Amino acid sequence: MLVMNPSKFNLSRRKFLAASAAIPVIGLAPGLIRSARASGPVKLQFMYPVGVSGDINRIVSGMVADFNAQHPGIEVEAIYAGSYDNTEQKVITSLGIDEPPSLWLPINSALQTFLGLDALEDITDLAKADDIYDDFLPGFLNTCISDDRLYGLPFQPSTPVLYYNKDAFKAAGITKAPDTWDELLVAAQALTLREGGDLKRWGLTVGGGWHDWIFECYCRQNELVPWQKDKVLFDRPEAIEALEFWKKMVDAGVMPAASTWQGSANDFLAGHTAMLYHSTGSLTNLRTSASFDVGVAFMPKNKTYGAAQGGGPLMIAKNQSDEKKEASWTFARWMTNTENQAKWSRATGYLAVRKSAWESAEMQSYLVEVPAAKVALDQAAYAGAFLQVPGYHRVREHLKSALDRTLAGEVDAASALVEANNNSNREIERLMRRQKG
Repeated sequence: MLVMNPSKFNLSRRKFLAASAAIPVIGLAPGLIRSARASGPVKLQFMYPVGVSGDINRIVSGMVADFNAQHPGIEVEAIYAGSYDNTEQKVITSLGIDEPPSLWLPINSALQTFLGLDALEDITDLAKADDIYDDFLPGFLNTCISDDRLYGLPFQPSTPVLYYNKDAFKAAGITKAPDTWDELLVAAQALTLREGGDLKRWGLTVGGGWHDWIFECYCRQNELVPWQKDKVLFDRPEAIEALEFWKKMVDAGVMPAASTWQGSANDFLAGHTAMLYHSTGSLTNLRTSASFDVGVAFMPKNKTYGAAQGGGPLMIAKNQSDEKKEASWTFARWMTNTENQAKWSRATGYLAVRKSAWESAEMQSYLVEVPAAKVALDQAAYAGAFLQVPGYHRVREHLKSALDRTLAGEVDAASALVEANNNSNREIERLMRRQKG
């Protein structure tokens, strides 16, 4: 029988205050899960966000209901927590009062934050005894690994893709999706519509709110990963050039200076923008809700194709009973099994995490019917993790401010990014010192 470390989890005030920038905890002994011996149903709380357009709540609730029906000894309560940021903050707050949910679904960038809080169950041995390392796509699994230990199961990985209105393309005489930044600008100019000086349709919209995620993709398309594990590189020429290109499109009148994440998806569906950068997790909703044919393409390249991987894993709380840990593993394993991952991917557009899901007969038929669903999977070959630095969400705010101020014409790209770079690195250094202290 596996033996769990019985020591009680205590969240210090210092760790709680440093939660947003936790660095990897070295040398932690993994908490191992033993078989449950519960007298009644084991009750779990599962906290999750919705980060894309569409009725994700309904889909998740349906999956949880199916799980509960199939597992009478376990009762999972699905708790919708809002955005990724809201979910993370609610989990951190619950950790502070020693009442975490059994499982939660954060953005993958939050891994180091929760490791710094000693909040995650190490599931490496369970995964190795299962088929996780053999069947999960390595690029997705790697976002849950730190110091060669596994702390979650990928559930809804994504990358941004370029959505486009095929009807608008046809009317403008454009025969294929743009493949380069230069082609993107030309296409956006041809697709922008104005009547009597009034804007009727943007050529392109970058989904706001997560535009820093999309901006990292642009940096990667310029052969720059704009961060290392202990600092950011926003002041590099490749990043400045990427933001200057965005400003060029705004100045050309083909792209709005600002938007919102959900609003940009709604604008695309309403025909108010002809092209849209948004998550592949929005694919099914956009494809089935639009009154026009929706095209999906790689994000155009500059020096190379490039993408940053978003979405998140299922993480299991370390501070809970053995029975709840075993039940949590059962639930996480069920949510990520071959059949459910294939269904989830078809229902949403998120990328199935298992090779066997992509190889299943249902998924193969789906790809014949909707070949666009494979675009993000192919693009994932050029993708890496998104902003894996201490205090990532504070760093995101510095970067988003730089992007917003530049696109609004308040400051030039170089000055904005240098300021964001300096502020971010000071924050990272401060929080790392706090963790070490």
